[in-house]
Amino acid sequence: MKYKSILILIIAAQMTACQQKDDFETSESDDDIITKVEQFVGISDDTDLANLPTSATYIKEQSLKGENTSPYGYIVRKPEGFSSDGLKYPILVYLHGAGSRGNSENNPTDINKVDKDGAIRAIKIGLWNPKVAMPVFAPQSSTQWNASNVKSFINYLINTYPNAINTSRIYLSGFSMGAMGTWTYLDEYGYEESLIAAAVTMAGAKEECNIASLKLMPFWAFHGQKDGTVPVNKTIHLIDSFKAFYPSQKHQKLTLFTQNDFDGQYHRIDHGVYDDTFWDKNQTGDEFDVNVVNWMLQYKRND
Repeated sequence: MKYKSILILIIAAQMTACQQKDDFETSESDDDIITKVEQFVGISDDTDLANLPTSATYIKEQSLKGENTSPYGYIVRKPEGFSSDGLKYPILVYLHGAGSRGNSENNPTDINKVDKDGAIRAIKIGLWNPKVAMPVFAPQSSTQWNASNVKSFINYLINTYPNAINTSRIYLSGFSMGAMGTWTYLDEYGYEESLIAAAVTMAGAKEECNIASLKLMPFWAFHGQKDGTVPVNKTIHLIDSFKAFYPSQKHQKLTLFTQNDFDGQYHRIDHGVYDDTFWDKNQTGDEFDVNVVNWMLQYKRND
């Protein structure tokens, strides 16, 4: 059963939203980039996942701001064996939208705001089905996401769970303000310094980014056609600017949700597309034919 309304844009178009920087290497061909992705971004090599459980009971833990050495308080929903079973897991860091901002150091109950949407909610309602068990860490910011603070948080996780996190498989996702924060982070650090293996953004983008530093970064951007909060064209133009230089590459994608009802199943096409992205039940359709988390798990860092 195919979605009648999910559109993947693979367009070599204008660069209005994402501008090239001076260090962009225009001499590289599509084939050059595809070769580099295969060399430096691991594809389909999942031997490091072989010993991980394929299902798990997830438990919730939290750390308020000020209780840890990172810039943020956070909630984690994790397999109950995480950090105690001797296995190294992939992890997802999820950046929330503006409605979940808070300061748990001053107001401890604020931390509950991040325990409600995206990947976190998918776990809560039993629709989190990656091919291997995978913890989700959801930090909380009181302001717009700061790239340096996000980097500090990721390093905090690596240092806190040195025997439990597979550092070649740290994934980043964000919704709305969190999607903008994801793009800001990737633009600030590029592929090489980001520590990120792949990223998924929902209903958010930034005005410009450094195409050269992100040409190896696998990402999948989602947006609802009738988003009244963040205009869909912002994401379209952003992804088009990547496609304009390397139209044949397959590791950078865009999916638009364009219709509310797909064969009797309701989907949002406004700002709240995180419902569609992380736990859609059909799992098939035009290019959107794979569980999003499993798509991320195709990629790992080889550096």
